[in-house]
Amino acid sequence: MKRSPSFFRSSEAGQVFPLALAVLVVACVTFFLVFNSGRAVNEKINLVNAADASAYSGAQIAARHLNFMAYTNRAMIANEAAIGHLYSFQVEVNLLGNIVQEGVGGGGLIGDFVRLLINAIVPGFQNALDVLAQVVQPLVDGSKVFTGMLSLMLDANNATFSNFQEQAYMDLIQTDPLDRQTVVDKAMNAVASSYIERANAPISVNDNDVLQNIILESENESVVAAATQAAGGSAQQLCEMIMFATPGVESGDPLGTAFAARSQNCRQVVNGGASLSISVPGTPLAPEADGGLMIDAIRQSTGEMANATWIRDRNVDNYSFFGLFRVDRAGSTEVQYNNATGNINWVADEDSFRLKLAGIPFFRTTDSGNAAANVEEATAMVDDLAIQGLRLFGLCEEGGAVDCNELAENQYDSIQRFAALDPTRQSVVITAFLDQSNCSDHVGYDDNGNRIEGWQDELAMFDDNFCDKRVYAIGQAEVYFQRPDCYEQGNASCFASDNGFSRIDNGNTVELPNLYNPFWHARLVATSVGGGQ
Repeated sequence: MKRSPSFFRSSEAGQVFPLALAVLVVACVTFFLVFNSGRAVNEKINLVNAADASAYSGAQIAARHLNFMAYTNRAMIANEAAIGHLYSFQVEVNLLGNIVQEGVGGGGLIGDFVRLLINAIVPGFQNALDVLAQVVQPLVDGSKVFTGMLSLMLDANNATFSNFQEQAYMDLIQTDPLDRQTVVDKAMNAVASSYIERANAPISVNDNDVLQNIILESENESVVAAATQAAGGSAQQLCEMIMFATPGVESGDPLGTAFAARSQNCRQVVNGGASLSISVPGTPLAPEADGGLMIDAIRQSTGEMANATWIRDRNVDNYSFFGLFRVDRAGSTEVQYNNATGNINWVADEDSFRLKLAGIPFFRTTDSGNAAANVEEATAMVDDLAIQGLRLFGLCEEGGAVDCNELAENQYDSIQRFAALDPTRQSVVITAFLDQSNCSDHVGYDDNGNRIEGWQDELAMFDDNFCDKRVYAIGQAEVYFQRPDCYEQGNASCFASDNGFSRIDNGNTVELPNLYNPFWHARLVATSVGGGQ
């Protein structure tokens, strides 16, 4: 019996549906696999970028603090150079007073003869000298008050700069009691959180529990090293690298001789919240003698200042005076370290003024002394009238930043403490170890971090496979010192002496990292470390 063709067509209909359904299921599974895998890869890329940005930002903060210390060191050096200017000016005023006073009293047989001769030519010359002496001496005394008080003001500024340096140092090594973070930690956390600002997807930076877990369980040596670096923190490295010094004689042990004790103290301060020692050399409370580095920096500064020529060299030979007379002027002011008082001091030795007639010396007067003695003499002369005069010129502010009543009771201390760099620590690496729960890209969540209704059921099996782990990334940045290649535009050959201070080694300029020049920078360090757990 023949069957109808339609019977065969109806019996074959719908047999491709199971195959199509199987292909659809596979496609859906593949889609969700690719989707969630993409989410995971995207999160890792985002976390790596956040780690690099965090480490670089933390290193920048540290570099800025080091540059701040360099700027304040330079400011203190400039203040000391200004005191040198003031004292050199006072030496000139004193010498002028000596010329007048000794001229009135006579200058030896030849001097008396010349005075008698001039008095015969110019009647009343002696009376004019007496009047001049009476006018000049108060001017000399008043000048001592002004230069002495101004020196004390500059000295007070140096003490303020030193306190600023200590505060910057403590910000780098000491944690905030509220959040247990240093300024470097805060910068890294702020940058990391800007990459994902959602409650359900927080990024953890240098979390101690995570770091300890990595150190104990990871088999990757690079990861363990980076985790250990992050666990130790940059605070201890910065604490060990930055030290405090006091100007000292140009001999003795170099800086950093007490590094072992200072390192142990740093570890206690950073990890245990202990206080800085008052006995370990190099801490702010016990600055270490610098072996003459600050004195050398001041000398180099005044050596490069064009307007400091008259401090260094006031010598003039055979200077014509009224055509009939010749004058020899000799003298200079030099910065020295006073062992007895522990102060930097500006000293003028045997500044002299010699007058000659027809090449024959007939009158000579001298002045010598030091800035500290000038300040002491000035404060002894300060009375209410002098203070009112200083206030008139805006130099005093009772109860304000500079109070002349207080200054009058103080002594000149010069630079007592400044920030220095430990010679054995020339750079520091900032490590940002970031970790975050996987698949935390906010898919399936509302703006408040809550799951969207129904989303959990649809993707639960895939979330369990891909989103139940944490991913981590490591970023590292180095804080380093480097002077720009060229310091002056158009300078064909660049030398370190063109700008700032540098160390000299066997006649060659070798500039080591230091806290005199603000050339501290930050750069990323390649780590190629990351993964999940």
